[in-house]
Amino acid sequence: MKKATSATAIGNLVEWYEYGIYSYTAGIIGAQFFEHGSSTAALLYAFAVFAISFFFRPLGGMIFGSIGDRFGRKKILVITILLMSCSTAIIGFIPNYESIGVTAPILLIIMRMAQGLAAGGEYVGASVFMNEAAPDSRRGLLTSLLEAGSLLGYIIGSVFVVILTVTLSPEAMHEWGWRIPFICSLPLALVGIYVRSKVDDTPTFIKMKKENDLPEKPLLEMFTTARKPLVLSFLCIAFANGAYYTLLTYLPSYFETQVGLSNLHSLIVTTLGMVFMLILIPTFGKLSDRYGKKPFLLLSALLALITAIPIIGFVSSGIKEGPLVGYFALGIIVSIFIGVFPSTLPLLFPDRVRNSAYGISYNISTAIFGGGAPFIITSLQTATGNKLMPAFFLMGTALMAITAIIFLPKTVNKESIAEFHSNTMIEKENMI
Repeated sequence: MKKATSATAIGNLVEWYEYGIYSYTAGIIGAQFFEHGSSTAALLYAFAVFAISFFFRPLGGMIFGSIGDRFGRKKILVITILLMSCSTAIIGFIPNYESIGVTAPILLIIMRMAQGLAAGGEYVGASVFMNEAAPDSRRGLLTSLLEAGSLLGYIIGSVFVVILTVTLSPEAMHEWGWRIPFICSLPLALVGIYVRSKVDDTPTFIKMKKENDLPEKPLLEMFTTARKPLVLSFLCIAFANGAYYTLLTYLPSYFETQVGLSNLHSLIVTTLGMVFMLILIPTFGKLSDRYGKKPFLLLSALLALITAIPIIGFVSSGIKEGPLVGYFALGIIVSIFIGVFPSTLPLLFPDRVRNSAYGISYNISTAIFGGGAPFIITSLQTATGNKLMPAFFLMGTALMAITAIIFLPKTVNKESIAEFHSNTMIEKENMI
């Protein structure tokens, strides 16, 4: 289990390390890879390229999900970390716009596409692997470490960029310093590939292979055997990643543009909040092993529904402590859900199509409500002028999750999930 845990967590760390370094160097990347104009336009181009990866996540989920169901869960883990790290490192070597013209942004976009494909298979593959490898008694804790690894990767990436910014002169940082974090993803990848190559495949896949029970067309099969889990997972992920990305990618800019914090103060608040969540997520994962998964999921969604408006209202009230207190309060609510859902949703899917079906539902929902969160909230806020729009977004996604949680098995373990699959098949036969 130590090997399996470290092998899966390191991939998420590499993935979110890349998110961290790109987010914090977006201004420099915009100036380096796009035709010189206004700094605002360059930044918008850089963030547009950042968003491209999310549109390729569902395709990555389809490709790597099918590989995982047909050829083995372990194969995904090696391929995705290699693709993610290589494409990240290549960004660090691409010449700027002044050197090669329009070829520079084209190469950047291609690398972001590759990162999106890798990300679409990485998290889902790691999550399925851990769920199938972990015993029920520790599944909540062990799968929550995947999310903790993601957060740790983001913190490492952002802190790395901050250290370089403080250490190097502005000229050196813009000329070559920003490339260092991207190139440094290669050593991380080598460690990850080594660790992942040493683990065995999951007992579930090994059993299916021995019994010659592997699917030939899992992407087609999932629409007949996993329709209900597809919907439930999609709705839960809408809140999980909608809230998660609101905290990590939207609120930092909200603090600066709507609340009036400086860039440094915003960075301090969000970094402290992420460290706090890094502790909370595995804590709630462990608690769910003792007290059950469904109550924690429902508690988190209900708390978001009830407290989102007061919290965001307090954040934007002008009170000095508002941003820090609000971020920590939302961090607690989101950590409950984030710490528990990884041990709940993958097992809803039948063994034969688990990778493919979870990959599709997870990545489509993430692309819309996770990657799209900043755009959706900003668009609605611009149209209405309402500073509480982040709260309304959280409430909407929380309602979606509550609707799905109602239909989850009362006890989410491997025995109850088998019964859930059986009942789903009976419902399908009755419909026919």
